[in-house]
Amino acid sequence: MKDLFQVLRKKELDIERVRKEIEALHFVIPLLAEEADWIENGLTPPRFRATGTTGRTPISSRSNQASIP
Repeated sequence: MKDLFQVLRKKELDIERVRKEIEALHFVIPLLAEEADWIENGLTPPRFRATGTTGRTPISSRSNQASIP
């Protein structure tokens, strides 16, 4: 018989892994979605700000970033 605490710990780790995967998906959705997808679903397309890199960074994620002097 399996130890119940081991089973519970594994489930907790699985839940945490899924939460991180969902967070990652929320981050990349705006990067992958086309403007037509946003309009089709009645949403406002996110505006992107220049980052000086080749990637696009949504303005909404600006508050999640550390201040750069």
